[in-house]
Formats: sequence, structure tokens, C-alpha cells
Amino acid sequence: MIRIAARNSQLSQVQVKVVSDYLNKLGYETEFIGVKTKADLFANEPLYKLGKGVFEKEVNEYVIRGLADLAVHSMKDLTSNLSEELDILATVKRDSPYDVLVSKKDVFDLDSGSIIGTSSIRRKNFMTFLRPDILVKDLRGNIDTRIKKYTSGEYEGIIIAEASILRLNLNINYFKLNPIDFTPEANQGIIAVVGKKNDESIRKLLSELHDQETFNEAIAERSTMEIVGGGCHSPFGVYFEQIDDRLLGIASFSNGKKKITVAIERKGNPKDVGHELGKLLLGEMKNENLIP
Repeated sequence: MIRIAARNSQLSQVQVKVVSDYLNKLGYETEFIGVKTKADLFANEPLYKLGKGVFEKEVNEYVIRGLADLAVHSMKDLTSNLSEELDILATVKRDSPYDVLVSKKDVFDLDSGSIIGTSSIRRKNFMTFLRPDILVKDLRGNIDTRIKKYTSGEYEGIIIAEASILRLNLNINYFKLNPIDFTPEANQGIIAVVGKKNDESIRKLLSELHDQETFNEAIAERSTMEIVGGGCHSPFGVYFEQIDDRLLGIASFSNGKKKITVAIERKGNPKDVGHELGKLLLGEMKNENLIP
């Protein structure tokens, strides 16, 4: 029996199913362990007030304490520094990395004064930069909760990850947002499987589930984030795509009034390429007096 810990949300359970179905096909039984995180306990607080690791810490503790064998996360929720006892054992092939606007109208067609919901400072600042005449209000809750608030008319639109819509197989009208305008959060669209660092048997078991190109993109993005600083409490986005042996990356920062976007295309170690992009963005931020 392989025990898999994750949040109790519908999206988390769908992500766990990807991993458990893979293990079931190999002949292993699995057990889901639902865990409440700090983000769940303080569901009405803005994310930036809760600090780092609010979606992951309690879930990973189950693995550290031996109460679960694996933890499954949206990789964008993982802090840049995992516990010394843990490691990312596999990254599932990436789903869409893009943000979307769930609305009847696209970004530039929204009426002036429209209310748009998001819990992300990054999305808020990018939207405010593009449409300063739009009102952006905080929106917390699981995906189904956020969509219900939109369909009930509380918001003219909400910004969420396209991957969540695809994974939940939702039938709802939305517009994909250009990654130059809305550069995604690092590792958006990636499912990460976390386990004990020294558990080579589990690592080997997950080898066919692991997608190396996705992992390379993830490491490059996380390396950029290390340089700039980031996460769901920061107005910073980064996205890498590996094409053949080259990494193409973009990174953006905005305070709502100004926005900087830089790009890179390189061969090489993903961590090094990510660091180079981070330094490039940081240099431009200094030039524009945008150091947070």
C-alpha cells in the first residue's frame, strides 16, 4: 500500500488520481490521505498575509513523520527550499502553464469599472497595469468556490490557471491570457510528487511518470525565482519552455503602474539559464527603480 497525502480540495484529489492511477497500473494499491493546510484554515485571509508554504507544509509533514509515502502538489505551491529530508521525486508532464480570464469578455473588451477577482498579487498588478480602469478584488477559495462566486454575479470575471479548468473538465467560457501580458507563476501547470530524499525505491517506481523536459522547465523557473524572489505573494512571473535542447524563457515584474518583461533563449544547465534570466530581470528592475 502506497499512502499519498495531499490537500482535500477537488483539484488536489484529481491530481492525486493521476499519480494513483499510474501506480495502480503497476500493481500497487494506493490510499489517499487528505490534509488541511494553513491556507485551508484561513480561507478568508489574503494569501500574501499568510506567508510561504501555506499549501504544502502540513502535507509534507505527513511524509516526514512517516504517515504518508508521497505528497502530491501543484508544483507552484512548493517553496523554493524543501525540507532537507524531502525531494521532488517526479514531475508529471506539464499541463497548460497559462492564466485565463473566466468571463464573457476578453481583457481589452471588459467595461470600465468591471470587477475582476483574484487572490494573486501578480495577477492583480498585471491586470491593473493593462487596465487601470478595472477594479480588482481579492478572491479566495478552491476553484469550484471561485467559479461559483463568478457565476453568481459577484465578479465580471476571475483569473485562474487554465490547468485547473482542464483537470477538472469544467465547461465554462474563458479567454487564454498572453504570457507576455500575464507571465505565469513559476511551475504553473506542473504536478510534483514529493517523497523522502533517500527513498530510491519510490523514485525508481515513479521513473516512467517523470517527464524530464517538464522538470528542466521547472528548475529553470525556480532558479529565476531564487534570484528575483517570488511565489503567490509576489508580483513576479516566469515561464520557460524547452524546445529541443534550448530553453526559452520570459520573466515579468509589475507594481501595477510599471511592468518589465525580459526574455532569454539558451542552451545549458536549466539552473544556470534560470539564474541568468533572473539577473536580467533584476537588472531591469533596478534601472526602473522597481526593486520591491
